[in-house]
Amino acid sequence: MKRYMLLAWNVVTGLFVLLLTLWLAGPGLSETETSQYNLWYLLILGIWVIGLTLQFKNKFKTMGVIVTLLPVIFYLAITFKAIAI
Repeated sequence: MKRYMLLAWNVVTGLFVLLLTLWLAGPGLSETETSQYNLWYLLILGIWVIGLTLQFKNKFKTMGVIVTLLPVIFYLAITFKAIAI
């Protein structure tokens, strides 16, 4: 059961982080002729991938879960901040 919860955690957070990263790194709704890409958001995806790889070693499994939690908290925080405005 614990293994399935970890798998579900990685799938849900992975999809959430991947979709928001691709959306925020893309050109978005631009009214100019030149598209601007903000590739700094790809670093957040990289942090999530590092957390995922840490989970494969039993010694670093807890640290890996925490590292995968950081991008999710970041995206939730900026989402709630945007809704509050």
